[in-house]
Amino acid sequence: MQPAIPHWSAQNEPWQTIARQINRIVDAVNTDSSLLAAEGLNTQRLTSAGTAISGQRRHIGYPMVVVTVTATDTGAGKYAGHVFSGNCTAAATTSINMPEGLRDSGNTNALILNIAEGAFGHRLLLGSFHVGLKAGITAETPPRMIVLIDSAGPVIFPVLISRDGGADGTQTAPATWTYSVSTIDGATSLGTSLTLTRPRPNGSMVPQSGSPAYGTAFCDSSGIVHLWDAGEVQNTTACS
Repeated sequence: MQPAIPHWSAQNEPWQTIARQINRIVDAVNTDSSLLAAEGLNTQRLTSAGTAISGQRRHIGYPMVVVTVTATDTGAGKYAGHVFSGNCTAAATTSINMPEGLRDSGNTNALILNIAEGAFGHRLLLGSFHVGLKAGITAETPPRMIVLIDSAGPVIFPVLISRDGGADGTQTAPATWTYSVSTIDGATSLGTSLTLTRPRPNGSMVPQSGSPAYGTAFCDSSGIVHLWDAGEVQNTTACS
């Protein structure tokens, strides 16, 4: 991160009042990421003789940026998206709900390159948020910011499960066991009476008997949790 614009100080009035006014402007600039993204900001300081001393032109923008995917672009692994700026208003006591106070630019002004995909199509969810690295500007009119991200996309994750309903299968029908699902640390419930998204075969299925019991799940594009595997096994008997 590049250094922020420094504060001014003075020992006597009226310069103290002037310094306080300047520092309010400095604080606004330093905390507004949309201004910090500007290239080549010049600063000037007036000497007692009124001579202007120009500061060196330097980039003071943050190299990182938050983006959301709004559409797939033509090339594999490339997406159109929005750039977010401003100050986050997130509180530790509430669940994450992006953009958490960040300001949406309202324009499709980012070309997002997911380097985890390479030339293998598109696998990011539309509406998903990512932290990326500003890497350049496109040659389009109007131009877009090029943002590099490294995202594996949707993933299967481990969960704790507890059977809470349903019934065993028969020779002509699959089991209908349902489960309460929580995060792997047991701290947050992800749903109750969840059925398996993964198909079951007809016949009797044996649920896990251990406690705790584990499964795997994933989230769809709407953020809904789906239980993929509950560790059930087919009930078998010895051959006669």
